[in-house]
Amino acid sequence: MKFKNSLVKAFAAVAFAFAGLVTVLTVSANNAPQVQAASKASKRNKVVALAKKEVGKRYVYGATGPNAFDCSGLTSFVYSRAIGKNISRTTFTQVKRGKTVRVSTATLQKGDLLFWGSKNSPYHVGIYVGGGQYVHAATPSQGVRKQTLSGYFWPSTAKRII
Repeated sequence: MKFKNSLVKAFAAVAFAFAGLVTVLTVSANNAPQVQAASKASKRNKVVALAKKEVGKRYVYGATGPNAFDCSGLTSFVYSRAIGKNISRTTFTQVKRGKTVRVSTATLQKGDLLFWGSKNSPYHVGIYVGGGQYVHAATPSQGVRKQTLSGYFWPSTAKRII
């Protein structure tokens, strides 16, 4: 009888431990997409915050920061410093990174890279910061600016890095 009681207790303990493990794994699996989404949103916000912080800096062709930038130098610097992601150095190589997304204020997300010119060989890049605006190293006379997207200067393609 004593052996039977011990066996029942042992079985109950194993079953309880197993049920607890399954519950923990189920909860962890169900929370994973939310944690990943929060992490992505956090990364996007860090990219946007640093991009906005660079507004007002000088434009110098070939410069990669921290006091002056050209367009791809700005995007490379921001991604590297904000989230530790190397997206390469030139518009020609950056356009090959990430996932292509439709260029529409309804589809763009903060941190998306915007490209102007040919989709395979763009001449300019900026960072979408939300609300129909982007930050870019515009020209030597304008420097790094935050501007609103317009039909006059609409990007040809967009890439989602995060």
